Amino acid sequence: MPRCPEASIRQSRADGIPCRSAATDEVLKVPNYWDYGQRPTIRSTLKRLVKDSEESLDSLVHKPLGRKPILPPELEEKLVEYILIMEAKYYGLTRMDVRRMVYQLASKNNLPNHFKNEVAGRAWLDLFLRRHKEVSVRKPTGTSYARVQGFNRFAVKTFFDILGAELQKRHYPPDRIFNVDETGLTIVQSKIPEVIGKKGKRQIGALTSAERGSLMTVVCCMSASGIHIPPMMIFPRKNFTDILMKGAPPGAIGKVHPSGWIQNNLFTDWFKHFIEKTHPTEQSPMLLILDGHYSHTRNLDLLELARENHVAIITLPPHTTHKMQPLDKTFMGALKCYYSEEIRKFILHSDKVVKPYDIAELFGKAYLRCCTAEIAVNGFRATGIYPMNPNIFTDADFLAEEQQQVLNTRFEDEQPLPGDTIQAEIPSLADTGISQVQLQSLDNPAIPTSSTDSSSQLILPSDIRPILPAKTKTSNRGRKTFKSTVLTSSPYKNDLAVSLQLAESRGRNRGQRYASRRGRGRGIARNSRGGRGASTSNQRDTVSSSDSTSEDDAPSYGVPENVDTNCIFCDMPYSADKCGEEWIQCQSCTCWAHTECAGPEGEYYICDFCRC
Repeated sequence: MPRCPEASIRQSRADGIPCRSAATDEVLKVPNYWDYGQRPTIRSTLKRLVKDSEESLDSLVHKPLGRKPILPPELEEKLVEYILIMEAKYYGLTRMDVRRMVYQLASKNNLPNHFKNEVAGRAWLDLFLRRHKEVSVRKPTGTSYARVQGFNRFAVKTFFDILGAELQKRHYPPDRIFNVDETGLTIVQSKIPEVIGKKGKRQIGALTSAERGSLMTVVCCMSASGIHIPPMMIFPRKNFTDILMKGAPPGAIGKVHPSGWIQNNLFTDWFKHFIEKTHPTEQSPMLLILDGHYSHTRNLDLLELARENHVAIITLPPHTTHKMQPLDKTFMGALKCYYSEEIRKFILHSDKVVKPYDIAELFGKAYLRCCTAEIAVNGFRATGIYPMNPNIFTDADFLAEEQQQVLNTRFEDEQPLPGDTIQAEIPSLADTGISQVQLQSLDNPAIPTSSTDSSSQLILPSDIRPILPAKTKTSNRGRKTFKSTVLTSSPYKNDLAVSLQLAESRGRNRGQRYASRRGRGRGIARNSRGGRGASTSNQRDTVSSSDSTSEDDAPSYGVPENVDTNCIFCDMPYSADKCGEEWIQCQSCTCWAHTECAGPEGEYYICDFCRC
């Protein structure tokens, strides 16, 4: 397409070449301005532009095309630092949180914007994420406050000191270092994969085996060299049958319990199974690492059996298994993914639903898929247990707990100083992508106007939404905090034996006191199982017709007769109950539980395991 004459003439003048007129077909000689000394004119124009501008020459040269961002660059950098510090403290911001904060930043700093409905637009957020590659939208993993506080430098250092002393004492090879852990499985798959469906449909469904399923506990164990001990499966039943183990992994053993949870005697049975497979001797001892579950730390039979068979047991610090237990790091996640996939394929290729007798076969297929030496070796390496590496965890791993301590200390002060920072009290943030993070004071101090720093004259994200300390959770259990220790050592074994004897005597005395109170109140006596369901005929006659309560209407609150009765949820025995908590009995399986653990909603209590 030919250009217009004026455009051709302008281009020719810029190039300094002759051009032809479209009207008269006459060759026009266009002068070259570069030959007449006009070159300094363009250079002076650029100099004047740079001189009049407040920006530097480098910023003008590398200035991108298009409209300027609504937030200035220094404020966007502060926003990125704030987002990363909140994510490191487990207070991550969602898309909507960031959009609302950006609107508030623009409004409070009097920045012109075109935001509507008091939120920044989705397009602004997409461009913001494109400008800052160090942040992105991620799906977080739920982490409890106890885990955040439990994983600290002191607990980790204590564990590695104990582990190092034990490894130096016996020099265990990798094939003699094992880790054991329990996990729960149900007939309902926990993870459903994404499927391809109709675009625009409001909801895509996927078939599951049931609404909810009964819990089955699986005890798995692996070594630092890649050896896997055949697992133990605990079914939520009263009587065991061989049909339950159909298709189970080779060498696996099966047990039953009404709750389906691990118990002291069941874990002792597993330990005997572990000794049969490993054959520890005095010349070739074993090292077993496990968590601080009640069936591990309050099991005197287990400790005596371990000492007789030359097995040293070390416990992990409480609430640290998500980072320090090899099975949790690499094995359990893969096992549950494969197990959910096996259930999905069973439902897809079979004309029946999953039943309790099919669980062992589905679990066996999933277990064999993830029972590899690579997974076991990587789990011990990632936790620093073998090869032993006490420095496996960096400053970024302890960032949340240490900053929380600093913030709690700051809040305990009566009047924090304005503009005070805690940069010297927190570890380096280089591993998290945060550079020179400086938390603002938490009482929204006045911003000085005489500061030379341009960012101090702006209202920052920490001024809009300060970082608050987390709330502490109180409990009436009265339990002592457990620490990492060697369970098979003589001091711990002796202290445990004395503690169990005292707990048994206290439980016996408490049972006698409760027995003396029977028949009081509403005139209903507890039956032989400790409930209030059975009353004598004489007591029924003494109850008035206006306040009559039959045995079916009476709730099963009370206390167990046997001091060794365990709660079906937390596995705590009645003999160790120091605070006098109220217990409740299931009307179906007659098992007992704490009312705090069971959460009964009415007088007729049926536990969750009997409802399945």
